[in-house]
Amino acid sequence: MTVQEKSSIQKLMQMTFVIQDKSKVDLIKKEFIKDFAVDVTKDPSYIIRLLEMAFGEQNAIDVESALYVGFAFNLFTKDFANVLCKLIEANWHFQHENIASILKQLKCPDTVDSLFKAALLRLKYLEYSDVSPLAVKCIWALGDINTRESRKKLELLAQSENQIIKDNAIMQLSRK
Repeated sequence: MTVQEKSSIQKLMQMTFVIQDKSKVDLIKKEFIKDFAVDVTKDPSYIIRLLEMAFGEQNAIDVESALYVGFAFNLFTKDFANVLCKLIEANWHFQHENIASILKQLKCPDTVDSLFKAALLRLKYLEYSDVSPLAVKCIWALGDINTRESRKKLELLAQSENQIIKDNAIMQLSRK
């Protein structure tokens, strides 16, 4: 990610975080599109490339920045699944819960293995919580995918010694 791209995204993040008026936020987004290297609304694959670069460089800030643009412009499609799967399994950034939420929305069967692995990740930055938020989001994503493969992964998670993981997996299995 270039210095100019980082600057544009930082400005977008700061301005959209502070301003609550939708019309003003829309103007800020239009300004971002004008100033950014690529019109991401016409070429969302540019954000995929930024995520791939951030993954290759293990750059946590660039992961967060690219995801922010994806959220701001509602860009996430199944085309993002591959890079998001790589990122959700990586332990050097802090966006696992956001990625799990995106994968839940996508309901892409290709993400089952990565969601299962991520549900079992023990990340230092999430140790503060006893409720296993990442695992729960991954389990709910597996439940929404609802394929034979995702249900098999839920059955494995339902055997967990972690009661929260077990209970959520059982709940997802009972949904359908």
